[in-house]
Amino acid sequence: MDKGRMALMITGALAVIVLIVASAYIGERLDTIENRLQFSGPSDEQQSQDVVIMGEEVELQAVYVPVYSHVYSDGGRPFLVETTLSVRNTDPQESIFLSSVRYFDTKGELVKDYLAGPLKLAPLESTEFLVEKRDVTGGSGANFIVVWAADTPVNEPIIEAVMIAFHGTNSISMIRPGTPIEGVNADGTVAGRE
Repeated sequence: MDKGRMALMITGALAVIVLIVASAYIGERLDTIENRLQFSGPSDEQQSQDVVIMGEEVELQAVYVPVYSHVYSDGGRPFLVETTLSVRNTDPQESIFLSSVRYFDTKGELVKDYLAGPLKLAPLESTEFLVEKRDVTGGSGANFIVVWAADTPVNEPIIEAVMIAFHGTNSISMIRPGTPIEGVNADGTVAGRE
């Protein structure tokens, strides 16, 4: 084998080694970033039992958000989905308060009440609530009812669910916006039902 060909093979082998090392380094850095971005919902300190939001001029609205703990594929096989409920205060100057975030199953039964007390969202602040993939209690017709309030006129918040799942080489993602509804009390209970 001539020297030029040998040098080309050595250069090629070194390039492959550098690519492997760089790929491993980049993969490790991405794993580190993902580990730092673990889900963390609102803390107990953010929720205050002392917040009074029920003045005469209060704006109060209940929002229904459809979500899924699973969808069906392949002739009725469940495909499990992880859900993030996102609530975004779109007002650049005024705070809003979440008085209730409640998760219901397919039959309309309460599964989980996410708040121990009102949660204040400062101007342009966002918060999220997680239904993990392994939590199938909601079913294919699950939903959230979010009740928010403000003591001054404000921009309506964006309340939406982002659902995502990976299984082998298949993946699915959906975004469902919330819809304002009537007949819900400030604490999230259905009027005349609970």
